[in-house]
Amino acid sequence: MAYQFQDIKRNKIPELLVPVGNLNTLEYAIAYGADAVYLGGKKFNLRSLGSNFTVEELKKASEYAHNKNVKIYLTLNSIIFESELEELKKYLNEIKEIDFDGFIISDPGIISLINNYFKNPRIHISTQTNITNHLAVDFYSKIGASRVNIAREVKYKDLKDVIKNSKIEIEVFVHGALCISYSGRCMLSKYMSGRDANKGECAHSCRWKYYLLEEQRPNIFYNITQESDGTYIYNSRDLCLISKLDLLVQAGVSALKIEGRMKTESYISQTVWAYRKALDYIYEDKFTDENKIFLLNELNKCSHRDYTLGYMFLNDLNELEDNEGVKVCQKYKFIGVCKEKIGNFKIPLILVKNHFNKGEVIEILEPHKMPREVTINEIKIIKNNLEFSSDEANPNDTVILKDIGNIDRYAILRKKVSNNGELL
Repeated sequence: MAYQFQDIKRNKIPELLVPVGNLNTLEYAIAYGADAVYLGGKKFNLRSLGSNFTVEELKKASEYAHNKNVKIYLTLNSIIFESELEELKKYLNEIKEIDFDGFIISDPGIISLINNYFKNPRIHISTQTNITNHLAVDFYSKIGASRVNIAREVKYKDLKDVIKNSKIEIEVFVHGALCISYSGRCMLSKYMSGRDANKGECAHSCRWKYYLLEEQRPNIFYNITQESDGTYIYNSRDLCLISKLDLLVQAGVSALKIEGRMKTESYISQTVWAYRKALDYIYEDKFTDENKIFLLNELNKCSHRDYTLGYMFLNDLNELEDNEGVKVCQKYKFIGVCKEKIGNFKIPLILVKNHFNKGEVIEILEPHKMPREVTINEIKIIKNNLEFSSDEANPNDTVILKDIGNIDRYAILRKKVSNNGELL
């Protein structure tokens, strides 16, 4: 049966909030249906190892997003030490003329600083603050917050009560990487590699392969499991709540947040397409079990770790504790994007990301359209503004694929992977 709205008004569909790490992924996020994007500058955010945005790029991002009627939020959510306050003030002064729709923070002390540089700023509280009850929401509301991202560890029943008893917006993570530490407050990376996750430098040490080393025999390593490739005792699954979006809408969540500011345009396009489609189905009262399965299958085409419903919807948390077999799943590979037209060519040019051959079947995903399959009968490689026929396309080639037709500028091309991980 389709999900029935009943007491849910159609104008209460939550905001779809999407991560972007550079101007390129910003464009893809907006093309595929983001209502809002969040991004970081070169300083004071929890993805400092990503490409991120210069001050000039932040200006361009703000202008581009607002021209598309999309909101833009700046992350300033790293832990701020006393010795960094002057540098933070200088940075806020550098960006004070940029039009942001909100600021994502974890340190309540910097709210007053932001108020000094921006007129009536919207403050969003990061998941790093580990908010798990409405009293904490009220606290942040009283000191100026407009929205709170609730901790991933909150159960659905508690979430509903938090929303019912809160006066400001509640935001929820629905997709992306989980952490073995409480809503991201982790020191493992700093201990293992010297890179502080709370300063945006996480080395993802929890994803590494580990062995047992006996003290008296330092050159002998033992697997802690019977698997041949080591053990992944800290390795968490990826959150995926697409099948529960109707319940989150019913609860009154204001924003649904996707994780992944260091991801590619392929990941951004595929995840945003699926969650946008899910919200459209809910709006149209078509969020059936069949459509839920369809959308989950689409998300399975992204590279990911085993999906989980996480703390919010699992009754038995053993799944989150059993990390031995959690590894990267890759059923499809990202093989190309559409380039701007160059020279005398009047049809789309494809920039190749991964190898494929003539005669193979590829899949094309475009904004707000259903995915479609196409057999590649002809490959033309473009070099020096000339065409050359080829039986294959390799990474960084620019090619013409006449079989695909006139595709969208932000189309994504992907290719199914065989069981042994090779492209079919």
